[in-house]
Amino acid sequence: MAEQKKAPLMRKEEDFTKALDGFITPTDQVALLLDYDGTLAPLTEELSIMPKDTEINIKKLAANEKIFMCVFSGRELSEIKNHLKFPNVTYAGNHGLEVEYPSGKKFKIEMPEELLEKHNKLVAELKEKVVCSGAWVEDKKISVTYHYKGVNDKLKAKLIETAKGLIQGHGFQLIETPYALEGKPRVNWDKGEGAKMILEKQFNADWAKNLKIVYCGDDTTDEDAMKMLSGIGKTFRVSELPNLKTYANYQIKTVEEVGWLLKAIQANYEKKKN
Repeated sequence: MAEQKKAPLMRKEEDFTKALDGFITPTDQVALLLDYDGTLAPLTEELSIMPKDTEINIKKLAANEKIFMCVFSGRELSEIKNHLKFPNVTYAGNHGLEVEYPSGKKFKIEMPEELLEKHNKLVAELKEKVVCSGAWVEDKKISVTYHYKGVNDKLKAKLIETAKGLIQGHGFQLIETPYALEGKPRVNWDKGEGAKMILEKQFNADWAKNLKIVYCGDDTTDEDAMKMLSGIGKTFRVSELPNLKTYANYQIKTVEEVGWLLKAIQANYEKKKN
């Protein structure tokens, strides 16, 4: 049974090389599953751009016929797809509720109308009552995150208390982190279910036996996918928290260092070819 614990912290580029050493061979089909906000690019209210090195290696990896790349986002599919515009990449918006493959094939899972109404009411109330002084609301369509990292300490406690009451009052599960509050619907859907569905549709029911999987994400929502992939793939959690407990195999501190992971995967393929 998987459990959250403190994971080894990746401190330098060589750590990524060691973590992946022997994991991928020239004949392996690889599934590279990557969150966007806070992982490939800094987390901001609007979509931000990736560091240049990350973008370069994403393009190289996406062009590798042995790699199936999927970029996840809590935002709508059209928003993340139009922002990146990379060929050969599968895009998963709303945590995998809506997906588009490079072939143009799409599928979408409809959430119950009642749940969507509750979600929209919660988002509206959070924006009305606790968005001020640098605090902001991230609408993930099936979940919502209230960010308060930059708020003045004098205001912070009151805003947090109000936001907690709103999240729980609307019947959502409350998840607390040092810098944010997450509200998740009490339904059987998360990024783990989304990742599983995408892999099954692409590689059939026995995908776990035929793939080498790398997953990287920064959010509490990514923990569901990391738990699902425990013992199957290599997973990386992006976080600066010194005592983070995670289902991931490894911890990465910054968005910039995610570029080292991508570089190590690409270098591994180039080394194998020589």
